[in-house]
Amino acid sequence: MILTTVEIVPAILRRTWEGIQADWGTIHTAAHHIQIDITDGVFAGDGSFRDVRLFKRLPESDKIELHMMVHTPANFVDDIIDLNPARCVFHVEAFAGSGDIEFVYKKLRQETSTQLALALNPASPNAWLEEHVGLLDYVLFMGYAPGWAGQALDPQVYVKMGQFRNTYGNMPIAIDGHVDKQTIPDFVKAGARILCANSSVFKEGSPRENLRQLELVAQAALTS
Repeated sequence: MILTTVEIVPAILRRTWEGIQADWGTIHTAAHHIQIDITDGVFAGDGSFRDVRLFKRLPESDKIELHMMVHTPANFVDDIIDLNPARCVFHVEAFAGSGDIEFVYKKLRQETSTQLALALNPASPNAWLEEHVGLLDYVLFMGYAPGWAGQALDPQVYVKMGQFRNTYGNMPIAIDGHVDKQTIPDFVKAGARILCANSSVFKEGSPRENLRQLELVAQAALTS
């Protein structure tokens, strides 16, 4: 998985199925992938809609990217296999140990065509990702602690992405957290090629037009 362009991925975080359907309906024809955030109220957030199998009902469901912010990743494996999303991300901090990561990711690799990533919280060392790169298609860095959109950006994430890129230059980097017109150029400069955006797409105005404007900024940053 080698990326030569920058992709803006709209990110949906809703407590209800109706909320997910509404957001999805505004954006699915304009985006290459759409991230659906799953929080369990334990590992992160206060609990989102979590019936992953239902997502097959969404139009163009082959665009789904799951961001699993849950404390029991293994409990979701069968549902993810049933859905077979385009992409799926769990957090390295959610696993009890390396053996659990290997079990979940090898099972998903064997039984789905899903592109797989691990996410890393700002306070966690890059080494927690690096020991698992052989299982992954890409990695995701969090710009702030997971669970709620609109938090302040932790500037350390730029350093962490740059350090990872210097060591694993061919591994695509994603960023989630505070992606907007102001931060996109620095994220791209640090090596991010998949940028997940919630508030800057859905908070106000037209999600489609917001996405288009973010994409223009991202492509300009890539070529500057």
